[in-house]
Amino acid sequence: MLSWKTLQKAAYRPAPQRMRCPPRSEPIELLALRFGFLPAAFRHNDRVHRVSSIAGIRDVCRHDGDLRYYRVRCTDGGEQTLIHDLATGRWYRQHERGHWSRW
Repeated sequence: MLSWKTLQKAAYRPAPQRMRCPPRSEPIELLALRFGFLPAAFRHNDRVHRVSSIAGIRDVCRHDGDLRYYRVRCTDGGEQTLIHDLATGRWYRQHERGHWSRW
């Protein structure tokens, strides 16, 4: 049975804190979107990267918000992982470790 004391304790439960940045990543500036949700161009370290194709998309649900990972191929021949924080709308670039260990 619920009493007024148990309901009061539940009301004081703090909300989970939002992480500032996903692990092993840094913020980027998204310049263009394709179809309204796919990354088309972004700026990292004052260099513009244009996305030629999407190699994979993966969603991750966490207690502090949902993240969407995009594995992209750029026009310069490189492959990078971009992270979209769906709660805040911010974009990040994940530091690469040499292989696709999480894909």
